[in-house]
Amino acid sequence: MENALNLFDEMPERDVVTWTAMITRCAQNGKSHEALTIFREMQQAGVKPNQFTFASVLNACSSIEVLEQGKQVHTYQIKFGWEFDVFAGSALVDMYAKCGIIEEARNVFENMQDRNEVSWNTMIVGYVQHGYGEAALKLFCQMLEARVKPNQITLTSVLRAYASLAALEQGKHFHAYIGRTSFQSDVCVGNALVDMYAKCGCIKDAHKAFDQMPRRDEVSWNTMIAGYAHHGHGKSAIHLFEKMKQEGVKPNYITFVGVLSACSRVGLVDEGYHYFDSMIQDYGITPRMEHYSCMVNLLGRSGHLGKAEDFVKSMPVEPGPVVWRSLLGACRIHGNIELGEYAAKRALELEPQNDATHVLLSNLYAAAGRWNDVADVRKLMNDKGLKKEPGLSWIEVKSRVHSFAVGDMLHPQLEEIHAKLNDLTLQMKNLGYIPDTNFVLRDVEQEQKEHSLGHHSEKLAIAFGLISTPFGMPLRVIKNLRVCGDCHTAIKFISRIEGREIVVRDMNRFHHFESGLCSCGDFW
Repeated sequence: MENALNLFDEMPERDVVTWTAMITRCAQNGKSHEALTIFREMQQAGVKPNQFTFASVLNACSSIEVLEQGKQVHTYQIKFGWEFDVFAGSALVDMYAKCGIIEEARNVFENMQDRNEVSWNTMIVGYVQHGYGEAALKLFCQMLEARVKPNQITLTSVLRAYASLAALEQGKHFHAYIGRTSFQSDVCVGNALVDMYAKCGCIKDAHKAFDQMPRRDEVSWNTMIAGYAHHGHGKSAIHLFEKMKQEGVKPNYITFVGVLSACSRVGLVDEGYHYFDSMIQDYGITPRMEHYSCMVNLLGRSGHLGKAEDFVKSMPVEPGPVVWRSLLGACRIHGNIELGEYAAKRALELEPQNDATHVLLSNLYAAAGRWNDVADVRKLMNDKGLKKEPGLSWIEVKSRVHSFAVGDMLHPQLEEIHAKLNDLTLQMKNLGYIPDTNFVLRDVEQEQKEHSLGHHSEKLAIAFGLISTPFGMPLRVIKNLRVCGDCHTAIKFISRIEGREIVVRDMNRFHHFESGLCSCGDFW
């Protein structure tokens, strides 16, 4: 690369092809800043850029996410008439999408008269990366209607969209569609299938897809290990990791995030220490914040708060906010206010605007009945302009995803849903269920607390699923926050009463409820 730059500098005459070639080479070799510098020199030299110049410059902007410079390039694009060119326009869509300006990306996309598979894929990928799964799927349907042939990038992106929505039935139909294409044996598509099934709550189907792959890379193994970890199958994750090593596939830092996460979700403390040390000593991998966070999570949630604190203090690098939040979360579970306050203080010093830290601290105080402290944290959040993320849950019924908010009053079948919940509550109480009002994080009367618990979003979603699906059919629900202890207990009772398997994916892991038990063993 350096030789090419020296040769370029020595050239007496340089035309648009030469400048563009140099910009492209820099952008493709991780030298995005150099690519932007050369583009500025090209402008100063008075050389008129073409569509390929703009595509390469925008790719450089995308890779380092420099929105303001990307906007300046966009202005030049308009000036020279290349804004909606299929190459330069696609790169512009990608730049806005990667910088998080998804509306502007869609605006450019819509105004492009000529689009190829790159244009469509770029917009679909942008939607998926920013959590707009439904929009991605709608655009994919439009792509097919436009008779643009999808490739492996399209297929993997659509699978990721189904995974984000936990739209299992639609994902299965799409799996069948993939089987009729030339990409059914593609490694990337296979990896996305494993990921889709795992994130939709079907870990057995994920492993089946993994076993059927004719060829696997390290991403395949990492995806399956992470899937087992997310479902709380710690031993299975470790077994697969050992098999990965036996087959000569070298683990990387992502592999160890999956393994350590698997240990933390089921409390395998000794195994966690072993694999953390092995990562450093056997594979020469320098631990990242994710690895430290997994270890703190493992020790803290297992009740070893002192060891977790010592581990944080012994870190050779400054602990990041994710590490302090892991410690704070463990303190919330075990009611250690003093250490929790310290962890919150350190996390907020690093990320003063992080709403999750404020909410964890507020919950710690609420669980201890320290309502004045709760009020102080909420006032602090208001002063900072922060809002607690509302509890939301999703369930797929008849290939349509339905969403519910805590205390939802908008669903057209609300009356039937509440009637079902009231009936379930009576049956649960007859079996010994007592609403755990410690999980109502507001200072209100007992009756109000019980009413509040009964309207959590996951309970609404489950009740809707029960009245909308055939008897005995498994239910799969996504929750954007951690499922509360009362809902966890209630869903165990519901699975017993209804004779159903109920799978709930919260922000941390999967819970498989069946016959009154949960796969997590009440450790989460």
